[in-house]
Amino acid sequence: MPKLVSTKQLKAARALAGLTQDQLGAAMGLNGRMVRFWERRIPTNPRKLARLEQALMAKGVILFAEPAVGAMLRSSENG
Repeated sequence: MPKLVSTKQLKAARALAGLTQDQLGAAMGLNGRMVRFWERRIPTNPRKLARLEQALMAKGVILFAEPAVGAMLRSSENG
């Protein structure tokens, strides 16, 4: 089940990671325009969504959909 479920969550996660839209796109091997599009409409393709989640998690972002939608940056204490 995806943990990235809203456009606001995506924007927050990207900001926490310290990435621009272009940088996140480049990390995924895509153009930043795709990230801009996804920040208006979360991808429905499971593979694209998984790649997006993986790119954010690689930058230390922890995504969660329950009990509330959100994101946080992994600290050194969180491993």
